[in-house]
Amino acid sequence: MNFSEAEKYIATHRRETIQNFCRFLDTDVLLFWSDKPDLFAYQNQHWQPLLNKLNSVFKLDLQKTTTLLPPKNKTAEIIFEKILTEMPDKELTGCFLAASELKSVLLGLLLAKKEISAAEAFEASFLEELYQNKFWGEDVAAANARNTTRKSLSEVEGYLNS
Repeated sequence: MNFSEAEKYIATHRRETIQNFCRFLDTDVLLFWSDKPDLFAYQNQHWQPLLNKLNSVFKLDLQKTTTLLPPKNKTAEIIFEKILTEMPDKELTGCFLAASELKSVLLGLLLAKKEISAAEAFEASFLEELYQNKFWGEDVAAANARNTTRKSLSEVEGYLNS
């Protein structure tokens, strides 16, 4: 991963990057919970502390849902955009790279702001998949893809800490 080129891209396309991040906020994985009691309880154990942290540290007031309809987070969108706008290029680059790997702008934010580790972000991002593996077994191709993601996140974390 070439972090210098990524940072240059982000610096050149800041506004567009931030707008794209904001568009994905309401469809973030951390906001869509299962309506199945066992998985909901598992999500509650692992995701609720992250939502609590996002809401307390960043004052986002994020709402979750158990439906297919995105939750209403209009106030959070405004605050989220302000947070991203105020980030230095390096931090925004790390956030972008992490969010791309995690499919979660919220987890990317937490990692970029050093509120969670790359390992914690990985576990949260793949929570449902890892949960299902307990019952159905592990798919080798999916496990290999996750290992690649884990390595990339570790690299992003190293970049943010350098």
